[in-house]
Amino acid sequence: MLDLLKKKSPECREFQEALESASSEAFLASTREVLLAGLNAASRTHADSCAACSAAVDELLAARALLRALPAHSNAPAPWFASRVMAAIAAREADVRRAGSPWAAVPRFASRLALATAATLLVVSTWVYQRPVVPAKQTIADAAPEYLFESSPPPVSQDDILVSLAERTQ
Repeated sequence: MLDLLKKKSPECREFQEALESASSEAFLASTREVLLAGLNAASRTHADSCAACSAAVDELLAARALLRALPAHSNAPAPWFASRVMAAIAAREADVRRAGSPWAAVPRFASRLALATAATLLVVSTWVYQRPVVPAKQTIADAAPEYLFESSPPPVSQDDILVSLAERTQ
């Protein structure tokens, strides 16, 4: 058939066009006579006289014979079709069930909740950080001025106070 395409002869081109239309109309033709029966008389005589066109007809019939040997592709669903459909139905039902639960709204509002929590933590932490520190009340001994060469008195504990009170009462 490749030789037929390379030829420049107008008769071969006309035969090629006639053969293509005849082969599409008579796609079940299995013999040369049945295939050429759909052509006009001039095309049939050209197929008998031209070796390249005759070879093209034989190649077309051989290709059809090879294709006929292949199993036909049927439109029957594959065995996994039902399992895929059932899995899709189950997934859709799970989505519908999930949408009805009260926790379904949590993923939608999670980013807003995280943003509000972060803002609250920021405000609280700045408030705690900037809160003024109340100074402890000073005692009279601590409020007295200190001198450079004077040693500080020893700290007074509650035991010392109790001992001194006990000495006074005696």
